[in-house]
Amino acid sequence: MEFIIGYVMIAVIMLLMGFSIINIGIITLILMGVLIILIGLFFVVCLVLLAMSRRRKAVFVSFDEERRFAVAVYKIDGEEVPNLFPCEMIMRDKLYIPDKEVSLLYCKPRRAAIDKNALITIIAGSAIFIPTAVYSAVTIISFFTGLSPA
Repeated sequence: MEFIIGYVMIAVIMLLMGFSIINIGIITLILMGVLIILIGLFFVVCLVLLAMSRRRKAVFVSFDEERRFAVAVYKIDGEEVPNLFPCEMIMRDKLYIPDKEVSLLYCKPRRAAIDKNALITIIAGSAIFIPTAVYSAVTIISFFTGLSPA
């Protein structure tokens, strides 16, 4: 909600400065394209981390509530390792069972675990956002150069 209010305030200020509604729309679309490209790059980095990960057996220990979002903590080879993504909030008690051995991926350089929920997020996000980011980049480049993307 705050983003919408902020966007409306910025749009009103831009209108008062003399921007046309079409220019504000074009700037909005370009910013949305840049955000999609950044999300696509985020998932490319996640795929690189996934490629650097090795399968390990781990035991769920607890949740780290001190971060901005709660993160599941697993014990891998005697070391407590946080998950790469925040934990699921809805089915927390069914997905994270204490003292149950699970198989997950361990990214040693990042010192992060990638459980099944994080793996599904990476795969689905990559399948959706990487092609969308490529299309957005091509569209933005063709807009500024005047060349047809086809």
